[in-house]
Amino acid sequence: MTEESKCAIGVTILQNGLALGGMYEPSMPDVSGEEVDTTSQNNIGGVTTRCIGKLTNGNFGFKIHFTGSAAQTALISDIYDRDTDIWTVVMPMGSGDISNHSWTWSGQIAKSPVMVEDSGNLYIDLEVTVNGKMTHVSTAGVGLTTTSFGIVNSTANALTPSPTAAPTVYEYTVEAYSDDVSVLITPVATAGTIYINGTVVATTVASGVITLNTGIGAVTYVSIVVTDLNKTPRVYWIKFVIGNTATPE
Repeated sequence: MTEESKCAIGVTILQNGLALGGMYEPSMPDVSGEEVDTTSQNNIGGVTTRCIGKLTNGNFGFKIHFTGSAAQTALISDIYDRDTDIWTVVMPMGSGDISNHSWTWSGQIAKSPVMVEDSGNLYIDLEVTVNGKMTHVSTAGVGLTTTSFGIVNSTANALTPSPTAAPTVYEYTVEAYSDDVSVLITPVATAGTIYINGTVVATTVASGVITLNTGIGAVTYVSIVVTDLNKTPRVYWIKFVIGNTATPE
């Protein structure tokens, strides 16, 4: 055999199209079936027969490092809302055929405490119910197309991503000006629904104002997710870093 196992570093968890970040230590739900006795009165050979009746899903468990972002902070209190969300696990982008795979299901947050690792990192230990069958998809969506996206700051100065924006490049770094406090992103896609930080944005239309963490060297991550019906979403990450050059006059 020549196949090698696939690396799962960079697996992303989505909540209603919002990329929450890379997850680790995922625990797939166990499924148990209720056994029903179907032995007939005139059983041949005296053997008990059974069939599987109702199925019970366990919870899907995973951890994400806590960054203090608004999206992750909301997870901690979402358990009280009892909302049912669409959850999707997406394999790492740009990793060959495995990036075409995803699992989607409907569920509610069942556990979401903030914990501290021995290393000192904060993380959220989450469990989500699985209300029905997890749908496995192995066909990738189209994702962003042509110029992919453009970025301007609050004074309409263009910011350039590195590497250059392209449909099959999924991770970018953008150096912002030292006095930048926000950006606007204009995505381009010919199919599917575009989410920027979980908010739907139409193709070729600028997003709402995206607030950046301020101070030289400060980092802000922004996700662009493109979903297609019955296809694996395409997930793009943009890392904004505040530089030490002020906006030109």
